[in-house]
Amino acid sequence: MLRYTVLDRCLRDLSRCYRTSDLLKAVNDELRKHDFKPVALRTIQLDLQTLQCEPHNAEYDFEMLASHCYRYADTSFHLPLTSLLPAERDALERTISVLQTYAEQTDEQSPQYQWLLIMLQTISGGDELPQVEQYVSFEHNKVFAGNAHFSKLLECILNHRPIVVRYQPYGREVSELKLHPYHLKQYNSRWFLFAKEQGQRGIINLALDRIHSIRLWKHDFEPTDIDFTTYFDNMIGVSRSNDMPIQQIMLRIANSRYPYVETKPFSERQRIVRHDDKYHTITFSMHINDELVAELLSFGADIEVIQPLHLRDKIHDILKQAVDQYSPAQKPCTQ
Repeated sequence: MLRYTVLDRCLRDLSRCYRTSDLLKAVNDELRKHDFKPVALRTIQLDLQTLQCEPHNAEYDFEMLASHCYRYADTSFHLPLTSLLPAERDALERTISVLQTYAEQTDEQSPQYQWLLIMLQTISGGDELPQVEQYVSFEHNKVFAGNAHFSKLLECILNHRPIVVRYQPYGREVSELKLHPYHLKQYNSRWFLFAKEQGQRGIINLALDRIHSIRLWKHDFEPTDIDFTTYFDNMIGVSRSNDMPIQQIMLRIANSRYPYVETKPFSERQRIVRHDDKYHTITFSMHINDELVAELLSFGADIEVIQPLHLRDKIHDILKQAVDQYSPAQKPCTQ
């Protein structure tokens, strides 16, 4: 459908002439935006032939074909890409019904979920699907190499299939890991797999962009008793060791920045313990990991860690090292 959408747009374009190589580039550029694998020239050639048949019945400009270029004979022609067969429409309407029921039972839905529901309703109603990119932009890492592994990992998780992964941590050699996969999570535009390594306790997380290959492993699947709907409640990001305790954290925040922390809290359970004309002091419980430290550092001088003392000392040491790097005695390298 995505390929046909791009071809339909190009074949109605009066501003330029599209050869098959140009159509291939236009299609693959769009496919990459949506994390699909690029296609070969043969696929585009077959698509152009298919569009001439039922139910599309596209007609090309004969004179332009003689010059190896493609354009509709009638540029007002438009592929009926949202036309559905009765069985397809019925299946889509049942899907929408399930999604709508879920939406009504949930206090808050993600924008991605709401967007999906609206698009499905638009298609089901027989309307033309709009160019959504003109109205909505989702965060998307175009160069993230791990997206190609997502569908295979999700299939293994759903079907309880153990896997063997060739994985390369940063700065280390590639190794093979025998895993029981449980969960996928996106954080900071990257995807992470949570799994148990065979013979080890607890779970680990692997960045999908560091995975070289995945293959099925003929072994009994070991389920987990971890509830991933609550696993991330007391943490930021994905880093969590098996023995990492939940600790009480107290922060003093400049009043000028507090509205940001109020609308985007560190924790759903954070509470104010005192405030005055300069600061708000809040407290909450959380696992202390690198992601939390990075979040605190992003506030600069607007946040001060009061407790625990080891977190306060860590922030102090990092900031001191940064200040030392910018001291007058440290001259930057200009070469």
